[in-house]
Amino acid sequence: MQSWTRREHYRYFGELDDPYFGITAKADFTSCYMQSKQDGASFFLYSLHKILRTANAIDEFRYRVEDGNIVLYDLIGASPTIGREDGSFGFGVFEYHEDRKLFVEEASKEIARVKNASGLCLGEGESRNDLIYYSSIPWIDFTDLKHAGKMSRGQSIPRISTGRLVPQEDRLMMSVSVELNHGLADGYHVAQFFRLLNML
Repeated sequence: MQSWTRREHYRYFGELDDPYFGITAKADFTSCYMQSKQDGASFFLYSLHKILRTANAIDEFRYRVEDGNIVLYDLIGASPTIGREDGSFGFGVFEYHEDRKLFVEEASKEIARVKNASGLCLGEGESRNDLIYYSSIPWIDFTDLKHAGKMSRGQSIPRISTGRLVPQEDRLMMSVSVELNHGLADGYHVAQFFRLLNML
């Protein structure tokens, strides 16, 4: 902690009841969408794999606050909301695999489990910090988003959401909302995230 360049930022923002800041911007998902259609696969899973691949490449997205200490996870997965036919949803847990095919296979099993259950499916994901909270809102091309959350200190799990895929000239763009603990990351790190996301 003493040699960490963010130690003052962490202490300052760590005193706030709500340490999160958020940025929403458009990202290019053209190749991701085309590849999912070519493979006959889920765009939801392909796009989430792209997001996780990007988040795992940036240390600040893998920092967590645990018992007042800073932890850097080697890999992070996702706890996404999974919709059901009756309009309800439950929370799942997707482990990240660099191999997209393996990621899709494992995530598909988890989707089936949550869809065949009822309620929120709170469980493993609620007690883990090595995740991002993720939600897809494919009906709306949103320009901003606010998540529900407890107003308490020490929260550090990133919250990422995506909106509707929309054509823009010859590209397919999607709004991506990113919320991070400001004690662990700044706008600079979110800009890194969007730069890399647009390159993949």
